Amino acid sequence: MLVEQCTAALTTMRHPTDDWVRQAASGRLPVGLTGPLPCDARKLAAVVNRLCDEQAFGQALPAALMLASRDPDNAQYAFLLATCLQRVGQPAAALMMFGMAGLHGGSAYAAAATFRSGECLAAMGRTDEAIAVFDTAIEASRQDPTLTPLQRLAESKAEALRAHRSGSP
Repeated sequence: MLVEQCTAALTTMRHPTDDWVRQAASGRLPVGLTGPLPCDARKLAAVVNRLCDEQAFGQALPAALMLASRDPDNAQYAFLLATCLQRVGQPAAALMMFGMAGLHGGSAYAAAATFRSGECLAAMGRTDEAIAVFDTAIEASRQDPTLTPLQRLAESKAEALRAHRSGSP
C-alpha cells in the first residue's frame, strides 16, 4: 500500500520516473518530490528494504526515489535508491547514488558502496575503472573482519575482469 501511494504520487507529477532516473545519472538527486510521505520515513525505508530483499527492485524504486530526494544526506536512502537503480538496469544513475552513500555514510557504507560502484562500472563497460574500484573495495574490506565475504567477492570480480581483459578464459 505504501509503495503504491509513492508510485501514485510520482505518476501525478509532471515528470515521469524516467526523468528522475536521468537526473540521478547526471549526479543530481531528483528535486520537486514534494508533499508528505505516505508514512514515517523509517517505516517506508523498511518497506523498501523488504522489497529489495524480495528482488522487487522496480516496485521499490519510486519509494526509494522519494526517500532519497527528501533527505539527500541520508546514506541509507541513497544506498537503497542506488541498489534499486542498479538492479533495474540503470548503472550510471546507480553509480552516482552509491557515491553519495559512501560520501555521507562514512565507514558504514564505504566498502559496500565502493563494491557496488565497481559492479556499475563493469556493467557500463568501464573495465579498467571497475578493476581499480574493486581493488579499493578489497582494501576497505580488509579493515573490518565482518567484511571478509565482500572482500572475497571484490577479489573474484576484479580477477574475472582482469582475465576477460587479457582474453583468458
